[in-house]
Amino acid sequence: MASPEPKGLVPFTRESLELMEQRIAKKHNEEHEEDFKPNPDLEVGKELPSVYGNLPPGMVSEPLEDVDPYYQSKNTFMILNKKRTIFRFNATWCTLSPFNSIRRATVKILVHPYPFLLALE
Repeated sequence: MASPEPKGLVPFTRESLELMEQRIAKKHNEEHEEDFKPNPDLEVGKELPSVYGNLPPGMVSEPLEDVDPYYQSKNTFMILNKKRTIFRFNATWCTLSPFNSIRRATVKILVHPYPFLLALE
């Protein structure tokens, strides 16, 4: 049974991106780099485990800070669809900022289940 409160799900903001870039810079300056591996329960395409609580409607298809410690310093953010499926996207500028309205609309279309259903028919 999922808990009613979302645990660890934080919207991805410009401040989140700045903190991520600081973590990456700090990691490059450290001599000993920890050997993290991605959490297999949080892989792309899998459903977010119920331990993270219910997903509020305002967080569906919205950029979130990654909950997997491995990706927290990899310049990525995650998006969850209505079925709580995990999607990851690069947070670097690729022509458009991660906060650009065109890029955000494109990501929302990508994580929506209906285009995939039409492609299967």
